[in-house]
Amino acid sequence: FINACALLPFLSNVAFGLSSNAAFGFSDRFKAVCPADSSTIAQFSPSLLINGGTGDDEKSTWVAVFRSSNNLPSVIVKDSFMNAMRIATEVQTDGASQSTAIDNSSLKGQIQTSAGITKDKTIGSEDTTGINANIPVALARLSPSLHFDGQWLIESMRCSLKKEDTNEDCDGNSEHAEAISVCIDELILHHLREGRDFDGGIRTKATLVSSKLLDERGFAEVTHLCSDMATHTSNLDSSMIKYAERVVATVSKGPGARDRALQILNYLGKQETNTDKDIDKQDESSADGDNDDIDPWATIKQFI
Repeated sequence: FINACALLPFLSNVAFGLSSNAAFGFSDRFKAVCPADSSTIAQFSPSLLINGGTGDDEKSTWVAVFRSSNNLPSVIVKDSFMNAMRIATEVQTDGASQSTAIDNSSLKGQIQTSAGITKDKTIGSEDTTGINANIPVALARLSPSLHFDGQWLIESMRCSLKKEDTNEDCDGNSEHAEAISVCIDELILHHLREGRDFDGGIRTKATLVSSKLLDERGFAEVTHLCSDMATHTSNLDSSMIKYAERVVATVSKGPGARDRALQILNYLGKQETNTDKDIDKQDESSADGDNDDIDPWATIKQFI
């Protein structure tokens, strides 16, 4: 009995893949909504709906990432302050006076009180439902490519969190990178759930931050720039390897990241690479050609 008790800590560490000093993350900092509606995108930046992308709006999909209720109150207060500063610097004027006049329609749905009351400056009323309409901290868009048939483009990856604020407990070592990571994974999941091809089926425009995140997910850098200015394209084989590694690496980062990695890995295991598809087509064509050479009456002709 004593030996069994002595083995319990070791067995628990092996089961979870953690050392005795590692802490298991039982909560997520962020939650995602995919697909997100236009009103949610407008809360982050109304200009994205006007100049938001290059694809077909009806076929495009937005993902919005919010702060979850697992964050400390001080974090929520800081985000509210930064959102107020963003509104103060981005609100459009009505043209009468560039310094004082404000276009009230641009404030609609963006200002909320601590009690969860969103003030509608356009009609001078208040929505007293008590529902706290959180402002997204990050978003991204998946749209059909205008330059490559059957391929999709991840674009408009935006995040309001500071990329300079590092945190080793976050997925990607910062909240900025973790929020962008949630956007990428959610759009990949949506793409796979729709039954679309993954190998070479997703192209994306990466920044210095998102480029590292895409490399960690097995995306390959393009060999030459095309008209869509994409920097990375999806690769099935490398993504399966990378997401298998993320299943283990994200154990201490939170259940959400690991769950998304498992779901993506499950969908990727059901896909075929473009090379395998070409081989299958060649086998089918060669089989059809062989059947054309077979004479179904050959056995009967020998008796005639």
